[in-house]
Amino acid sequence: MLSQYERRALSDIEEHLRASEPDLVHLLECFHAWAPPRHRRRSLRRVVGLAGLALGAFLLAVAFTVRSADVLLLAVTVLLADAAWWTLLAAIALARRRGLNSREPQRW
Repeated sequence: MLSQYERRALSDIEEHLRASEPDLVHLLECFHAWAPPRHRRRSLRRVVGLAGLALGAFLLAVAFTVRSADVLLLAVTVLLADAAWWTLLAAIALARRRGLNSREPQRW
């Protein structure tokens, strides 16, 4: 957390940059337009989760078809690991949302 003095100093620096470097200000304001998308990790995480679900369902079907307790145990283990994966992703998303909500808005 920044102190009042540090906030004031940062505000003065921002004002100085706005006055002396308008191109830099424009570049920073338009940064999101040319920055790489951030949702690639999300899609990879979902693919991993869905692949675990598909593998678990397939192993479960095979276990009942072949009537094998070993394959059933493997299927249940894969499904539990997949459930843990989705729980971890939900916890990370919740932590990020709480972290973003607690931050003070930035002035550019």
